[in-house]
Amino acid sequence: MGIIRRIRARTSTWSKSARIKPQRVLAAVCFACACALVVWILTPDQDGTAIVVANRDLPPGSELGSQDLAVVEFPASLVPEKSFTSVSEAEHKRTSAGLSEGSPVTRSAVLDQQALPEDSTDLLMPVRLADDASAALLQPGQRIRLFSSLPDGGSEVVVEEVTIARLVEKADGISAESGQLVSVMLSSDDAGRIAEFAGMPISFAILPR
Repeated sequence: MGIIRRIRARTSTWSKSARIKPQRVLAAVCFACACALVVWILTPDQDGTAIVVANRDLPPGSELGSQDLAVVEFPASLVPEKSFTSVSEAEHKRTSAGLSEGSPVTRSAVLDQQALPEDSTDLLMPVRLADDASAALLQPGQRIRLFSSLPDGGSEVVVEEVTIARLVEKADGISAESGQLVSVMLSSDDAGRIAEFAGMPISFAILPR
């Protein structure tokens, strides 16, 4: 009888140890799903399209260099319109807005300092800023608010927000007149508003990014 009891005890122990706990099954399934997800993310899309993306975080007005750009494969269905497909196309252009690392670089995200983006309803307008020293802080892509000094004292907001497209070099200016000449992107209504202040000193404030 002692031998039979021993056999039964060992059989019971083996049965208990052979049981697989539900928690272990669930953990194994979750691990397998996680591995499959990683493989899916890292596996190149065979139908992908090569586009240019930002290689690091870039603030507005950044001049794009080869070190700032990279070419990656994007699923064709996720490629934004007007994306650059080679670094040379986007190189030396300036960003019109901030770009985060990995963001696609498109033609609407950069400034053509001589022309407006395609399909834009904005205008390009030259504005002469009164303070040369302060204007040295400006760069293309920045958003600024324009003010004008009033004849009887005080100041008034001329336009709440415009985007700088180009800073005109002194050598390119029409005359040797003091003040920094800039080309700004703005609506037709804002252009009319600035025209009302023609001949009056225009100052500015840089808006936060």
